[in-house]
Amino acid sequence: METNRKETFSDEDARAAWNKGAHAWEEFVESGADYYRHDVHGLALLAVCEPLAGLDVLDLGCGQGYFCRELARRGARVVAVDIAEEQIAYARMREEREYLGIEYHVMSAGEVNRHWKSESFDLVTACMSLQDMADVGATLRSSFDVLRVGGRMALSVPHPCTDTPFREWESNETGKKGPLKIDRYFESGPTVCHWRMGRLIYHWDTPYWRYTLAEWSELIAKARFLIRRMYEPRPTVEQVERNPYIEDSYRLPCFLIFDLVKLE
Repeated sequence: METNRKETFSDEDARAAWNKGAHAWEEFVESGADYYRHDVHGLALLAVCEPLAGLDVLDLGCGQGYFCRELARRGARVVAVDIAEEQIAYARMREEREYLGIEYHVMSAGEVNRHWKSESFDLVTACMSLQDMADVGATLRSSFDVLRVGGRMALSVPHPCTDTPFREWESNETGKKGPLKIDRYFESGPTVCHWRMGRLIYHWDTPYWRYTLAEWSELIAKARFLIRRMYEPRPTVEQVERNPYIEDSYRLPCFLIFDLVKLE
């Protein structure tokens, strides 16, 4: 995954980009090639969401529905939204194959409070999706509105400390990843992700926001959430032995999870 800076982007930019990548994304996730989702941040976010049985959950930026299905299998009543019609088409196809009662909608996550009343949900989730939305602040505020008092929002994002504008792995004598060189941490803002991994069946680009840790904290505070916990998911030694490709996330934090609560 390579990145470069961008001036700004809109919902339409995000929609077009994720529609373009929909087929490759479906194959990437469902084939197991997205091993960080399956073995690292996805499992960790699910653990933060538990217990899920009987909860009304809204999943934001659901894509082709992988995380929604995991939530539903653990007993949640799930409603999900994504801005890209092609992503939702794959999610609905999966729902037809395995009925879990998930309700999918095509819409911007920043507008969910226009479609659902205040206090409609116990939990709002966003699995590595919030940073891809044109107006992250609006999405957080909208999520706050639809949550019940005492409800939570659990979300995962790229770790600000390792997802920097300059990011380069050195190779050691065995050909494996050596130290990670990073720089320009404070250069935040809109940028572009170039999806170029060999595990993808084709390549495409998506816009996203890079924020520092302090900027994430400020966005969350402005939406009136309280941060309960932050987590830096890390695979186990046994997981790394089974899949050495995830060793980098054992050595360094690649992902950050926020566990937020609405107290008022």
